Amino acid sequence: MFTVRAGTGGDRMGDRVRIQHNKRLFVQGCILAALGVAGPALIMEEMLGIYDDLTAAMLNERGSDLILAAIKLVVMNVIRMIPHYLGAFLINESVHIYYHGKKRFTLNTVFTMFLIILIYDMIYWLYGIRYDLGVPAILTVAFVLMLSYMDLFSVNMLNKLILVGSLLMAIQWLDVIPPLSEYGFGRGEISMDVKMASRFIREEKLLTMFAFSMCIAFFYASMIQVQLLYKEHKLKISNEKTRQVEKELYDTQIEALKMRNSSEVQSLVHDLKSPLTTAEGLISLAEMMEEDELLREYFQKISSSLRSMGLMISEILYENKKAPMEVGDLMHMVLAQVSIFVPNEALKYINTCPEAVIRGNKIRLSRAVVNLITNAWNAVDKGTGRLEVSVEKKGEDIYITVLDNGSGMSPEEMEHMWELGYSGRQSTGLGLAFTRQVVENHGGSIRIVSEKGKYTRAMIGLKEERDGDEDGKQKDDSGD
Repeated sequence: MFTVRAGTGGDRMGDRVRIQHNKRLFVQGCILAALGVAGPALIMEEMLGIYDDLTAAMLNERGSDLILAAIKLVVMNVIRMIPHYLGAFLINESVHIYYHGKKRFTLNTVFTMFLIILIYDMIYWLYGIRYDLGVPAILTVAFVLMLSYMDLFSVNMLNKLILVGSLLMAIQWLDVIPPLSEYGFGRGEISMDVKMASRFIREEKLLTMFAFSMCIAFFYASMIQVQLLYKEHKLKISNEKTRQVEKELYDTQIEALKMRNSSEVQSLVHDLKSPLTTAEGLISLAEMMEEDELLREYFQKISSSLRSMGLMISEILYENKKAPMEVGDLMHMVLAQVSIFVPNEALKYINTCPEAVIRGNKIRLSRAVVNLITNAWNAVDKGTGRLEVSVEKKGEDIYITVLDNGSGMSPEEMEHMWELGYSGRQSTGLGLAFTRQVVENHGGSIRIVSEKGKYTRAMIGLKEERDGDEDGKQKDDSGD
């Protein structure tokens, strides 16, 4: 399904007019319409012997020959008409015009009638056969367009074929009912000859009763199909609503789980600050009381490590707490974490701008990159799998790329990869969602490209911190 907006940037036309185009339906409709144009050459009255039956009926004054001729005529017309009517309806279905967000059904109606008239003119130009755009044709178009307007015509091709065929059978029988001629029915050459033959052998009543009975039978069959389509449509809507409610419930549960986990982690991390503060105070006191220079140096290192831990805890607690950092330091923290599970020989690391500075929350950014590396390692074969982590500078942006030669993702999987709770493995499904949230919170971007069975490339883009940047002048949050 393609969507086209009309208008230019200088006006609001693009917001008012929207055209949806379904290429598959359009191609199917064109093929059927072409088959409809070829219909008179494929199915001719001479092949069915319609006039032979009419001649026999008039010579022998037999109503059975007349009925047989009428049956052959209706069947021939229906077989000829199904392709071009169904083709016109499919082409109509493939193009929808919306104005101010509402589908303009009048335009589709005019478009369908134009297509049918065009097909009729092409048949006349090719074969010299004039199809009458009379009451039966208008009834057929109106009936199917009504189903389309009620969204009951959005069924598979077989159901469309059965429905249009039954409807055409019902309406085509009206063409051979003699009393209806004065109301615009049956103005075609062969239809007029059938009714003329019925008057010649004085079997108008027989033909009328039989044709009317067949019309009622096929119309009743069409109504049963419409009723089934209506029930199917209601069931489809009900299922869609159920799926929507289930999705919203699932999203709510995931969000609640995420908030609960975040709250619990923040509480636990916050509690770590109290013993750290106590330890830092005691180390400072011990340092002041100690005279041995070597021990004082050890105490200073311990105190520095405790302050670093306190800073890390503050960054975990306050996600908006950001500070300038060199890309090399960030990646050193990342590699230290992934070295636990990724062998050195399986990971290639390239950093062409280690001294470039970015502003961010080091703990959360490192966790976001670690998530990408973890996903990449899970996707590769542990014997032949290879990962490449590269950092490069392009213009004012720093790009961190994670490339693997693993299983990759299909287009369907990529459509859902950012959804909370979605995972191709037995995991929480929070990894990529968390990564994108962190990157976007830092004013960056993340892009993932993948090919099933070949590779996956994930790229994070972050702005480089410049001297004199407004953000660089702001004082860091002090935390707790």
